[in-house]
Amino acid sequence: MPFETAFKKMETEAMESLLTKENMTYEMKWNGFLSLGYKNKRAKVINVSKMSLRNLMDELLKIVKKNQTEDVVTFKIDVAFDYEDMPLHVWNERVLKTKKNYYRRGVCFNKQFEQALLEQELNGNAILKSGKEEVCLQLENLNRYLIQAEKHGKPLELNGYTNVTTFSTYSWFFDGKQMLPLHTDELSHGVRVEELTPARVKEIVEQAGLYLAKQVKKTGEFHYGYFACFDKTIKHYNTLRHASTTYSMLEAYEISGNQTILDAARRSLNYLKQNFILEKEDFAYVTEPELREIKLGANAAALLAFSKYMSLIEDYTDLPLSEKLAYGILRLQEKDGSFTHVLHAPTMEVKDPFRIIYYEGEAVLGLLRLYGVSQNEDYLNGAKLAFQNFINKNYWQNHDHWLSYAANEIATYLPDEKYVLFGMQNAFDNLDFIYHRETTFPTFLELTLAAHELYGKLEDEAHPDFKKERLREVIQKRAEYQLNGLFYPEVAMYFKNPARIMDSFFIRHHSFRVRIDDVEHNISGYAKFYELICAEKAEKITL
Repeated sequence: MPFETAFKKMETEAMESLLTKENMTYEMKWNGFLSLGYKNKRAKVINVSKMSLRNLMDELLKIVKKNQTEDVVTFKIDVAFDYEDMPLHVWNERVLKTKKNYYRRGVCFNKQFEQALLEQELNGNAILKSGKEEVCLQLENLNRYLIQAEKHGKPLELNGYTNVTTFSTYSWFFDGKQMLPLHTDELSHGVRVEELTPARVKEIVEQAGLYLAKQVKKTGEFHYGYFACFDKTIKHYNTLRHASTTYSMLEAYEISGNQTILDAARRSLNYLKQNFILEKEDFAYVTEPELREIKLGANAAALLAFSKYMSLIEDYTDLPLSEKLAYGILRLQEKDGSFTHVLHAPTMEVKDPFRIIYYEGEAVLGLLRLYGVSQNEDYLNGAKLAFQNFINKNYWQNHDHWLSYAANEIATYLPDEKYVLFGMQNAFDNLDFIYHRETTFPTFLELTLAAHELYGKLEDEAHPDFKKERLREVIQKRAEYQLNGLFYPEVAMYFKNPARIMDSFFIRHHSFRVRIDDVEHNISGYAKFYELICAEKAEKITL
């Protein structure tokens, strides 16, 4: 679809809907923005103010026509509304009390709307601060961007009583093929409106898997991650996340069948074997070279990856090594079922008896997944012992997704309802918090979906403490809301290098961090969600 045709569709929607809405003008003018998107550089945002919506659209169209070049691959229009004037010191307090990078309104520093910035410009250029800071503006970033964007030729002169105007926008985006309306509500602002059909969820999983595949170097090592605002590389490395990310890539391959993802996962597994595993006669450990550590969770993640690979490909070359990794976990298990979490490498002296709860459920799941491949009773017995410790110590209070995964897995082999009830309680005790959580915490989707799988193992699916309808409602909410952490083209265009981050997932309150494990957890959650909605669709067809 040509740019002009796409713009005409936007214009028609805007003219039909915006003229009937309130608070659409400021100082008697309509204010709009045209964002021109590029593949490898930050979008150019052009401010336009006119006395009528008709004149605003005509001017925006002229700019679109003028800038339709090979370099411009997408564009977006925003029309401002819901204006609010206040002194800068009042706005400053408001922003500081907002969670980092969760301020979702635009701001203007002059009444002519020349120094107006969209919410996406503010966040994409790290212009706002929050928390215990005195001033919410990162002035160096603000003034640099205003000059680069040709919105102001010199540093702004601001004081606590400078008038600022905040606003929201109605927005439409053209991705090069189709025109898409965007969300207006605060927490989802600027993200496309779409339905999570099985085909779409499969596409999200595959695209995220391909993103990870691109991060795997020829050697098998990952490009570990980036801070997206200024395309800064994350320097350190984490072998646990190397292994767990590989596991998620295999989940993406399982759903998509995309050979590129499998080839990259295979390289990653080989790199793990060749560089990070300390192997003894009858046991092995995944090491963390930077920290000189051996972590229970790293062995667990490696077991998940190797077990998944063997199950999918039916190639058992890595079974002997996997067995050693499993016995490495069992060497860390105490008589009461608990685990030692971290050893010094290579001496294997205890460093941290306990570090983080995630390791324990992950370790049990790893043992059980390998048991599914090898049928070695030692792994099932180790998992059984660990679970008794979980139950005795009320570990369900940790609301950890690995624990629900492990509960579902052990109940497959040992059909005792105590495991099922543990896994359900692990999720249900936290449902209201999960439903209302404003961050796109990806493991919440994993946790709730793992709990949902346990319904088939309950003696009574209509258990009074575990209402299926409520859990399904929370799952749907998280699946939809979690897309606010996806680097759609309309979001990525405002960052320094859109091509680098497209189709990945980010953590907004961690400075728009994109790390391989951030993508990993989203793949795992949406892979499970895909299975659920496909099963529900099949059930409806059968009925």
